[in-house]
Amino acid sequence: MTRKKTRPPRPMSAQARHEFAVAYLNAMLEDAAPEELAAALGRIARASGGTKLAEKVELSADSLYRTLCRRGNPELRTATALLKAMGMRLVLQSAIRHGTCVGSRAGRD
Repeated sequence: MTRKKTRPPRPMSAQARHEFAVAYLNAMLEDAAPEELAAALGRIARASGGTKLAEKVELSADSLYRTLCRRGNPELRTATALLKAMGMRLVLQSAIRHGTCVGSRAGRD
């Protein structure tokens, strides 16, 4: 029986890593509990530069990682600063369909 030769996977480009991180965080925003989202943001932060990234956010690396662990509870200010340092931003999207808007009588019936 011959063995199939496998090559190690090629490293992802910086652009591909960035796009993957954005897609991953968007999926977490959609389906995850808040503590899972914080942990996911922490994983992306570690992969995106760790200590250097923490310096951009003006936190120590330990403080940043404690904030972004499953038991952490990051403030919105910390999360948005971290996203900005990674070249991302938080965007809200309406979950309401069919042209109804929040506060309208049609949405209350």
